[in-house]
This record gives sequence, C-alpha cells and structure tokens, in this order.
Amino acid sequence: MCTSFIERRDSVFVAMNFDNNGMPFNLKKDFNSFVVFVDGGRGKYPSFGVNSDGTFINNLMVDTNGKGLYKRASKKVTHTSKLTGDVLNGIIKPDEISRYLENIEVVNGPDFSVHNMIADRLGNAWIVEPGRGVICSPAKETPNYVMSNFSLCDYKESGELKGDGLDRYQTAKKLLDKSDDLDVDSAFQILEAVKQSSGEWTTSFSMVYSQKENAVYYCLNGDFKNISRHSFI
Repeated sequence: MCTSFIERRDSVFVAMNFDNNGMPFNLKKDFNSFVVFVDGGRGKYPSFGVNSDGTFINNLMVDTNGKGLYKRASKKVTHTSKLTGDVLNGIIKPDEISRYLENIEVVNGPDFSVHNMIADRLGNAWIVEPGRGVICSPAKETPNYVMSNFSLCDYKESGELKGDGLDRYQTAKKLLDKSDDLDVDSAFQILEAVKQSSGEWTTSFSMVYSQKENAVYYCLNGDFKNISRHSFI
C-alpha cells in the first residue's frame, strides 16, 4: 500500500511512496499544483499531491471499521477524493482547513476505505479518517508525523500499534527520529527503506516536497537513482 511522512523541525519536508496494485495513474503538474490521479475502477480521481501554496494531501488505504461509508456530497458531507481535489485546487485554503473539518462530515468513496494526511507549508498536519475522526497535529507538537495503512485515530485512542503497514511505519519513524538534519536525499533514503518491491502492492511513485525550495522531487517504480524535479517558483 503506501507510506507518507512529514518532517518539521528546521525545515518542512513531506514525502510519500505510492504503492500500487496495477491501478492506472498519471501525473499532472504545472505552476499551480503537482497531482497524481489514480483510476480505482470508477475513473481517475486526485489521489495525492501538493500545490503551489505548499499544501499536501493524500489518500491512503486503511482498514474499515464499518463506518464512514459513502454518501453523496452535499453542504454537510464531502468524500475523500473531493476533499483531496478541493485542497489541491485551493478551494479550501490552508488557514481554513481546521474550521472546514470541524463543520463537515468526510466519508469514503464507493467501495473504498481510506484516510487522508494533510500538511501545510508550516508543518501543521491533519489526519482525516472517515468514521473515526480527525487528528490535528500542530507543527511544534512533534518533530515528525508518519502514516501508513492502519488507523491513527485507533492508535491515538488505544495506544496500541497494530494493523497493515506497521512495519513500514516503524521503519520510517525510527529513521526520522535518528535524523538530526533531514534533506531531500535523506528523505528519499527513508522512502527507499520502506518501498515495496514484491507482492500485490509495489512502489510505483515516490515524491519529496521541500518547503524551503517550494519544489517536488520524484521518481518512478522505486528507481531512486533517477529523480526528477518540479519547481513552483
């Protein structure tokens, strides 16, 4: 599946591995946004990316708890894909994220169970888990924040680490905690340490966003020796 993290000590970095089981995807990038669209069987929808304001959001698979099921979007309800698109398109501004999430119910798309990680250019983070809740983590709360494929709301409530992606979560967290001065190269080293090379899910796309540079570095298919750069400046 996928792994993402935020590093927010001296500089803000956001990084992610997109682990794929064969779903078609494509990248759209310009001076406003850098977005990967994924077709999960119902057409292509924005799955993860960052915009020129430095706001990142993703959609990662998570075990369902039977709640947060799909409803049609309305003034009181949005689904995870629409939330992703609205954040990346600047419809929801960074300083509006907390208030927006307090006043709307976020649900899953049809036949999916996912959670979202949102991060702004200052390193403030929000974890959105349909049917579970929202975690707001201010930039100064912790040096970093990691998400894989188990519920972070459940972990916060129970204090017990368990579920899909636990090994990748623990590896990324350990490496981040050991790193005193993260940069783009070391962020990719962490992504390489948690990449998946076999099985149903393999790493198809990896990215690191540098807030200081306002630029995205990325590579395909776990090829960390061939990295491209996209700048919003």
